[in-house]
Amino acid sequence: MKLLKELFWSLLVVLVLYTSYALAPFLALPQTKTAQVPVFQNQAFYFSVLPLQVVQSWVLEQQLESKDVAVQEALKQMSLHFKTERNATLADFHFDLQGALAYYLIENPQKPFSCIFIPGSGQKEGWLSAKYYGVQQGIFFFTEVLQARQRNFFEKSLLKMRFQTKKFEARKHHFELKGQPYTLLWEEHAFALELPKEVKQQTLMLAPNGFHLSCPLALSNLPASFHFLESIKASSLNYYGAQLNNKQALVLDFEALLTFDNLKARAAFLNSCQNAFPDWQWAPNFVRVNEALYALKKEGNKQLYICSKPKQHIQNGTFAHRTSTLPIACSGNPTLLTKLDNAGWAAAILELFPIYRGISDFSARTAKVSTTNNTIRWELKKEYFAAGEFLKLLSTTTAQ
Repeated sequence: MKLLKELFWSLLVVLVLYTSYALAPFLALPQTKTAQVPVFQNQAFYFSVLPLQVVQSWVLEQQLESKDVAVQEALKQMSLHFKTERNATLADFHFDLQGALAYYLIENPQKPFSCIFIPGSGQKEGWLSAKYYGVQQGIFFFTEVLQARQRNFFEKSLLKMRFQTKKFEARKHHFELKGQPYTLLWEEHAFALELPKEVKQQTLMLAPNGFHLSCPLALSNLPASFHFLESIKASSLNYYGAQLNNKQALVLDFEALLTFDNLKARAAFLNSCQNAFPDWQWAPNFVRVNEALYALKKEGNKQLYICSKPKQHIQNGTFAHRTSTLPIACSGNPTLLTKLDNAGWAAAILELFPIYRGISDFSARTAKVSTTNNTIRWELKKEYFAAGEFLKLLSTTTAQ
């Protein structure tokens, strides 16, 4: 990940220089700008962004409006963490500050893989190393070393790849998931995700309750022992929090509805779960984990329902559900994500983990999460700025 660290470090340097107004004229970019990005025929997910444009909007908001000291401290800590030595493989590569970064999940019959396009010049074309591939307009960085078949598949995909001129807006980002268009709106005090409006396929999802999230899954590149999780095609979750029981074991309170391609895939998933977790007590209709009992219910030929309190969530042999044409839905109370009852001393221990503290703070500063009119909206309380709170949360993932 050295290249990503170098890129992130470069952008942070731009931020620091801007705060001293050294680059004020350079960052006076128009709200709308165009750049070229690669387009593959077999991309399952695609997202592109102009880093300098995003940095500009974040800096302007934070410096001229919120003036949040905690954000500046978060940037400082992130820069210290990401600072690294130059990657010798890319000694001749020069990043194009005016170009667009793009992330791809490439569909592959053997195994999907992901890569990031980084615009620039000076590099050779072809494989620079096991993780870098150079083209005339920049390089592709792979999050994992590809297998031989994946390398061949990528090389063939390049023959059909084309560069497309795309319009970028500072606070509106368009991307694609399984061929469907989405738009991410970056507002002053909120994030909003506009969903495709012409999706007609109905899917079964849980009736929203607690903190709810329904979405298609595209898990890939998991460790070999967890490959079976990649067979999950969609999931619907209601999460209610967790607690420590009398033996100080973790007990989760949730409902989950998992969707598979067919009956055979579901059966293989359950069999793999038992092999991966042999210490759990498995039965046809339940599994016992750390003294906690979770019900298992097969629904139709493609779905598996799991819940922590079957007497509460399953009534007359069924659970609360509904059909929907929304590909993604999110709503409810996000503070449930870090809720832990009967924690005692464990609560103090959890506060020592930056990622837990970051999610807890971000959730507490949230005013409302909802999905209405094909739009998911995550709204913060009015005294908090979306860019700054996101940066604080991001900084927790890089803390050592």
